[in-house]
Amino acid sequence: MDKNKLKEALITLEKKHIDTAEMKYEDFLKGNLLDHSEVVDTDDQSHHRQSLDISDQLDEQAHVHTEHLEVINKISFEPTDVVKPGAVVSVNGRCIIVAVSKSPFKIGDRDFIGISTNAPIYNSLQGKKSGDSFEFNNHKFTIEAVN
Repeated sequence: MDKNKLKEALITLEKKHIDTAEMKYEDFLKGNLLDHSEVVDTDDQSHHRQSLDISDQLDEQAHVHTEHLEVINKISFEPTDVVKPGAVVSVNGRCIIVAVSKSPFKIGDRDFIGISTNAPIYNSLQGKKSGDSFEFNNHKFTIEAVN
């Protein structure tokens, strides 16, 4: 497995997420700004306050993905035999990338999921090697490979 290609794929995914979040934010703002040249009533102001909350959430999404991109760029994806940031871990047939939280995604024909070092399962995985077992949420897991 070429982990540099994996890192590039993660970077590409995050950039797409940033672009999408920014477009949603801009589109939302275009349709929800108050027109002060018209009469603004209490109902308009209430909707505007709700719109600001949604706007903040959309803006936050872009910031989260920007932070993810920074984390990915800082991590070494060099081969390793120990679970740590940058490791790809096969557990019970699933590939986990220790970098940032990421919903399931595909690279080539392989399925991956991303976890951050803040994920509760990472505490159970950290420092483990291929062949090690661990328990998480009352389930037993075996690490098949660490790369």
